[in-house]
Amino acid sequence: MKNKKLSKSELTLKQMNKYKINIDDLNFDSLKTFKEKIKALSDSRQKAKCKYKIWDIVVVSFLAIIGNCNDWEEIHDFAQNKKSWLKNFLMLSGGIPSAITYKRVFSIIKPDELENICVLFAQDVLKLFSSTRNIMNIDGKTDNGSSRNENDTRSKVKSLNVLNVYSNNLGMCIASEMIEDKTNEISTIPKILDKINVKGNIITWDALNTQKENVKSVIQLKGDYVVPIKQNQGTFYNDLALYFNETQLSIIRACGSHNTYLKTLEKSHSSVITYEYFQTEDISWYSNLKDWKGVKSFGLVKKTTQKGKNKSVEYRYYISSIYNDIDTFSKAIRQHWSVENKLHWHLDFTFKQDDNSTMDKNALFNLQILKKLALAFLNDVKRVYNEVLKELDFGYL
Repeated sequence: MKNKKLSKSELTLKQMNKYKINIDDLNFDSLKTFKEKIKALSDSRQKAKCKYKIWDIVVVSFLAIIGNCNDWEEIHDFAQNKKSWLKNFLMLSGGIPSAITYKRVFSIIKPDELENICVLFAQDVLKLFSSTRNIMNIDGKTDNGSSRNENDTRSKVKSLNVLNVYSNNLGMCIASEMIEDKTNEISTIPKILDKINVKGNIITWDALNTQKENVKSVIQLKGDYVVPIKQNQGTFYNDLALYFNETQLSIIRACGSHNTYLKTLEKSHSSVITYEYFQTEDISWYSNLKDWKGVKSFGLVKKTTQKGKNKSVEYRYYISSIYNDIDTFSKAIRQHWSVENKLHWHLDFTFKQDDNSTMDKNALFNLQILKKLALAFLNDVKRVYNEVLKELDFGYL
């Protein structure tokens, strides 16, 4: 006889019941602290009609996310199934809200308030601090599940687009801003820079955002930048390509007073990848230098991939506000991919963000903020237990 196919809700409940833990072994102080901090959120609902406390809804949702719940129905099922456990630190005086109520409350929460509480809470509880120069990566993330095509009853609905800042020293997202679409990243860079501590730190982003005003904003905030130049900058890109010819690369390899160089090798399956980092303070030849605030050096990364007899070469050009420092320069370039590999990848594959079809952008954005908080805590657990994040199972919550 074939086993009965379980529904999505039944599978979730089965997963949540997989592990049991003695309540006496748990310490709820941090969750109580989080609850108290969430009480500071603005609540636009009429108090007389509020059956459910906003802090109950947010704290339960955070725990449900850690328990592998992705959408409002799963969060509701989690709360219903774990009600007695949740009452160890929450009153739940109104009972368990419906899935629609969870979404409705998240739609009225102010993202800036929620994010500020979450970031400060994570830094305090996980004892995250940065005593060295921080490299912070800025990049956009699209939640594809939130879009809808135009039909007879509605207009086209765009996907949720969010511009994120990932701190390599803290190992977490420290700021984010909802944007209309990818091209709006350019004008949002100055706004999101105002949310973080730029002073003394290095900012990176992709070539789309390498614009004169954005570079100027970093310098005005007393920070530094290492950013790429591509064809979207037209003649500047072409000038750099002409300057970094093979003769010039040979000169830089020999170093000297204006140049610095680093070479690294990596093996990837059957390929050998060579990275050559070139940095030079010889920049006075560029006629429009004054247009790029604070620029101190130009750079190039030459990537050579050798697979058997086949060889491919790729060139990437950079401008930077730091003087020759090849270790810092190369580190900033390598760590830029942290925002994609350590944040966006997990939002997609660990937290299944693209599977959530919520069209209310504010609700979905706030849920994403809680997922980033959950990621910070799961990364801390990963360091302790030395397990791969995607294999962690937090169903006991």
